[in-house]
Amino acid sequence: MAPLKTLLLFLVVLLPVANACQPPRTLHVPVFHRDALFPPPPGAKRGSLLRQRLAADAARYASLVDATGRLHSPVFSGIPFESGEYFALVGVGTPSTKAMLVIDTGSDLVWLQCSPCRRCYAQRGQVFDPRRSSTYRRVPCSSPQCRALRFPGCDSGGAAGGGCRYMVAYGDGSSSTGDLATDKLAFANDTYVNNVTLGCGRDNEGLFDSAAGLLGVGRGKISISTQVAPAYGSVFEYCLGDRTSRSTRSSYLVFGRTPEPPSTAFTALLSNPRRPSLYYVDMAGFSVGGERVTGFSNASLALDTATGRGGVVVDSGTAISRFARDAYAALRDAFDARARAAGMRRLAGEHSVFDACYDLRGRPAASAPLIVLHFAGGADMALPPENYFLPVDGGRRRAASYRRCLGLEAADDGLSVIGNVQQQGFRVVFDVEKERIGFAPKGCTS
Repeated sequence: MAPLKTLLLFLVVLLPVANACQPPRTLHVPVFHRDALFPPPPGAKRGSLLRQRLAADAARYASLVDATGRLHSPVFSGIPFESGEYFALVGVGTPSTKAMLVIDTGSDLVWLQCSPCRRCYAQRGQVFDPRRSSTYRRVPCSSPQCRALRFPGCDSGGAAGGGCRYMVAYGDGSSSTGDLATDKLAFANDTYVNNVTLGCGRDNEGLFDSAAGLLGVGRGKISISTQVAPAYGSVFEYCLGDRTSRSTRSSYLVFGRTPEPPSTAFTALLSNPRRPSLYYVDMAGFSVGGERVTGFSNASLALDTATGRGGVVVDSGTAISRFARDAYAALRDAFDARARAAGMRRLAGEHSVFDACYDLRGRPAASAPLIVLHFAGGADMALPPENYFLPVDGGRRRAASYRRCLGLEAADDGLSVIGNVQQQGFRVVFDVEKERIGFAPKGCTS
């Protein structure tokens, strides 16, 4: 197998579609893996790309610390392990301009680069020009949408008559500043949504990897999931398929309620008043090889609602799961004991950011000790080995066939995150209406 894919972001591309008298029961959004559209350059070294992706993932985690009927889309995976991003094809405005937007459960604002711009990073495809869209409208400073922004601003006309301005910044130094507006977003299955509040970015920079912008699906007032809730309900789901596959048939992002497979295990969705956009869950611990992991405080994974610190977040933008330091150490040590007992030889030193790596020559990766995440209410998430026992090459391509690492990390700040590498293959349901999050294994069927 190829080396690890890290930063798993999602890109949505809205496609022009016909109008319908009544909205469909679900809203489907096409999603693609980043490398299916933008493969690494031919001369790129795997080890170097891996380090870059892991550094970007660490910055993503830092940003989390600092900071309906249905709509559906198929999801595409890309070239194995060099990048973790997923994309979806979409269309913005009238007539539609194709755009690629990073899907982010950790933020709210929908924004994309706009022409003319004072500063734009390189993106693939045409930059959206609002002057050519008959449905584009600026949002005034006096509007509720403007007041919902964390850092609102106004044009020279002032709060009464000026247009609203937005500014967003991320933990890796990326940022976007521009005009707050509304326009039409077109999705799959002959569906579109009118008057979506979005940011028209005039000054943008950062590590967005050719995307046109970002699709915020957090819990805030201006996220796309909140905006489509009146028609589709406050529930959406996704499934990220095999990250090594180019198939378009299994992965998806859907806004709206779908039938629940019997295998779906639900746990309570928690709220943090200090970080209201994030999706918190009540995690109860881990098992390794069928035995419960001990040796850490249960408080390590708990959310302190008084201070807003700690807790466990389910996030689409972070790739590698991170757990509170003592919880991670106990999990790693339990895994290591089982791995050594099974005859796996631990490699000396750290490989990339991982500190538990093994030589598997003569042994299948599937023989790794099984890891299960436990949640309050009896919900379990049994991870397949490919979701946590990850190949690394140590700078040598052939080594990737037998070197594997426990693909988890310690959370220095105390905020634990279930990343999308570990979510791979699960149907993950964000059911705000019923205040719960669900996980269904082998859920990538649309």
